[in-house]
Amino acid sequence: MDSSSMDSSSEEKGAAMAIPPLKPSEKFHLFVSYSSMDATWTHGLIGRLEADHAGLRVCLHERDFTPGRNILENMAECIHQSQKVLLVLSQDFVQSRWCLLEADLSLFGYCLERKPVIPVLLRPCQVPLHLSHLTYLEAMDSRFYSKVVRLLCTPSHCMARSLPGPRPVPSFYSGKTLLTLNCVNRDRLPSWKVGTFSTLSVPDPLKEVLPDPEVYKHAVGILNGVQSPRSCLRYLGCRILLSIFLLLLFLLLILLFVVFGLELIKPGLRFLLITTNVFCCLLSIVLAVNTLCWFRRFSRRKMQELGLRVGEANLLLAPHSVLMGCQTLNQLTFVFVQLEDCRQTFLQAPEGEALFREALLQFSCAYACCLVQADFPHCVDTATARGHLEPGLCFCQYVSVQLERG
Repeated sequence: MDSSSMDSSSEEKGAAMAIPPLKPSEKFHLFVSYSSMDATWTHGLIGRLEADHAGLRVCLHERDFTPGRNILENMAECIHQSQKVLLVLSQDFVQSRWCLLEADLSLFGYCLERKPVIPVLLRPCQVPLHLSHLTYLEAMDSRFYSKVVRLLCTPSHCMARSLPGPRPVPSFYSGKTLLTLNCVNRDRLPSWKVGTFSTLSVPDPLKEVLPDPEVYKHAVGILNGVQSPRSCLRYLGCRILLSIFLLLLFLLLILLFVVFGLELIKPGLRFLLITTNVFCCLLSIVLAVNTLCWFRRFSRRKMQELGLRVGEANLLLAPHSVLMGCQTLNQLTFVFVQLEDCRQTFLQAPEGEALFREALLQFSCAYACCLVQADFPHCVDTATARGHLEPGLCFCQYVSVQLERG
């Protein structure tokens, strides 16, 4: 453990700070969640705390979990029996599923019991969305150790009133991109195959806004119903071979005219044969070009179909202030956007609720993509009008622009 980050003055050492006594339902003063890669630093901190404060009970999984018991039950019970929870944040912690699960459980306990959570930033990392609302301590702060001691000696009910809520307003804003989700096995997926997206669990960035996992699974399941093509033209080799065959057929028709000549043909059939030959030649060229361009036409049709399916999914996600968008066949984006004000605008028209649902179905996918790219269509009428999103067009403005363009 870095001595400079945990050094305290002699005055702070001399100050006797009392650890709050344990309640009958509590077994530990502190539950510590950390990555195994940060074990040395964490053990150094805990060792010093236990040496300076006799009677301090700290729960560490390697020494306090019940052997042979399910690890999930161990974590849930130990967090429930602890006064406070300390998280040692680092990139290793963020990437560890067990640590993230412990963080989820600690926040769950905090929400229900007002259990204080103390995040410690050991090394700079991308803090998960569901932990970003917490104010963390800097491990490299010269007064870090004294701050930890002061928090440990502060009664839990006093800390609970000073900690921020589980979902503060600054964490989300209308138009915020929450997640980019790739399909399963994207690296080995053929370009013509429509991606399949996992529905096993809700991704961490969406847990704060989609508390019900069934909503996420149902929404993504709608997209998984889009079928990939079964035509042999999905293979590039087949398209090339068919195009070559059609071009050779065109050359063969031309060659027949050159070899046999038009003078051998009766005048009555000459015009008919020329017309038929020209038609067959043009048809061969058109079929060859269309064969080579099959993938572009397929992608356009599938993107239209996928966009409608995304619209169906957004009917489920919109009440949770989430919209889904897709720009390719194997990637989704999720955006946090509040639509209630736009919905009220639709409700002012006859059958407004039905119009709002139809607008979500037809335009929500493209609108979500505009939010991700921060690139909105320009319209003179809406350039000076105030909408429900700043900056950019709100959903009702975007729908109005698209309807005007036809």
